[in-house]
Amino acid sequence: MKKTTINSPKTKLREIKFGVLSILILFFTGIIFSITKLTAAPEREQSTAEKTVKGLVLSQEKKPIPGAVILIKDTDTGTITDTEGNFSLNLKYFEEESLALKISFIDYESKEVLVNTKKLPKDLGKIILEKEVK
Repeated sequence: MKKTTINSPKTKLREIKFGVLSILILFFTGIIFSITKLTAAPEREQSTAEKTVKGLVLSQEKKPIPGAVILIKDTDTGTITDTEGNFSLNLKYFEEESLALKISFIDYESKEVLVNTKKLPKDLGKIILEKEVK
């Protein structure tokens, strides 16, 4: 009967070759995956940025209004202003050519602003809300 050892030099050499080959395959697969992710990401970011509208909501005294509500008219889609009165709203799911934004805040008169969705991204600039007359 022939005597064999489990840890023979040939077995160790095969294990090393298999390990190196496995590492190389995983390494090149990772590089290919990274390259495809890097080239695909800017397209998604760009298409999202193309459909946004932003602005700044101020009082008559030119002070920012934090927490003002911006809604797309006749929908429940909207946003609120940050502590500095800024807002940004993504319109990527709307197919209409023109949308009305309704901007409101407690004790201020609501204001509507029309947005042409064919000309996005758009900065509406400063939107001044006037105090309600009681």
